[in-house]
Amino acid sequence: MGHPSPLIFHLGAAVAGYQSAIANAANPGSAGFEWHPDLIEQAPTFNDLSTPVLHRAALQRMRAMLSGLEKWQTHPYRRTVLDPPVIWTNGSSRLLDFGGCPEASSPNGPPVLVVPSLINRAYILDLAEDCSMLRYLAAQGLRPLLLDWGIPSDTEREFDLNSYATQRLLPALEIARSLNDNPIGVLGYCMGGTLSAGVLSLQSAGVGAFATIGSPWDFSASKGVAASLRTMATTSKTSEIIENLGQVFGMIPTEFFQQLFALINPMQAAVKFRKLDNMDLSSPAADHFVAIEDWLADGVPLVTPIAKDLLIGWNLNNTTASGRWNLLESRVNLSTIRQPTLNICGLRDSITQLDVAAAMARGIPNSKMLTPDAGHVGMIVGSKARETVWKPVSKFFAGNL
Repeated sequence: MGHPSPLIFHLGAAVAGYQSAIANAANPGSAGFEWHPDLIEQAPTFNDLSTPVLHRAALQRMRAMLSGLEKWQTHPYRRTVLDPPVIWTNGSSRLLDFGGCPEASSPNGPPVLVVPSLINRAYILDLAEDCSMLRYLAAQGLRPLLLDWGIPSDTEREFDLNSYATQRLLPALEIARSLNDNPIGVLGYCMGGTLSAGVLSLQSAGVGAFATIGSPWDFSASKGVAASLRTMATTSKTSEIIENLGQVFGMIPTEFFQQLFALINPMQAAVKFRKLDNMDLSSPAADHFVAIEDWLADGVPLVTPIAKDLLIGWNLNNTTASGRWNLLESRVNLSTIRQPTLNICGLRDSITQLDVAAAMARGIPNSKMLTPDAGHVGMIVGSKARETVWKPVSKFFAGNL
């Protein structure tokens, strides 16, 4: 089993967070003390907020976090999902045909090319037998085709965004189009939606409908990775860091990106592993928790050129929303996407905040925006994902293909 990476950061963040809470609780009875909105009504019931009491409470929470971590690492759950048929490969990438999975109601239904993020593993969209967005779509009569980028090998060593677009995404689109005489759908998750939007703004022949889930566009509004990068270094310094990491490790390690994500909500690991500590470990909820954490720990390194494109071009220079993103030897312009489009932007998405994602919906002429009350991963595997995301996506493609 893995660990929340970088582990030392998560432990240090929890200690620092609790220490800060204790320091700021020195005068909770004073008129100027600012209670968290969720605690205002309970405030009169807190009879003793002395330093020893707070220290004991913090220690108890740290112990619960560490206990939860241990329970995750020793939990017996293992992902056993069998992949559907692979109909195309190129380098480390492959195209998985969910029309061939047991749940599919129509193996020859309208193809929908599904484009995930390059940073995380694609199987979040097919996490478990009872939690798979793609198997759900297949059961509704669609034919999802998952473009699994894979882990970069020597073949992709010099790949940048343009390389992935021309040598992976466009060929996968051609394969999808060859399966049906009618227009196909394209569904992008996270940065997979951003890259898909760039490609479709320039080459969209044969595509009848486009949808995105949690896909960023205006990074100037970001409080996520872009904000984390700005706290770490300047653009030139970030470029130097990426170059050095690439030279030392051969690629940019997963831990580097996980550190950036961890900076968005430093206390998240402490909160969620305390939650696991209180769960019945034999319950489906515990299995689901472990499945998601295993996926989060199973990250993907990136080659240096694409890391620069993502972190410097998109996140720091905002080439997407500023109109300066060049792809396929042309300038990307969302207004050229004429297909019916559904942009799903989570209200609680801390990775791609609402303003960051909504900019794409505003830029595409025939776009409809859906805002479920969910986070970035929750939109795919959360308890309400089936009703708030899966069903609307299914209905959207069924009505437009």
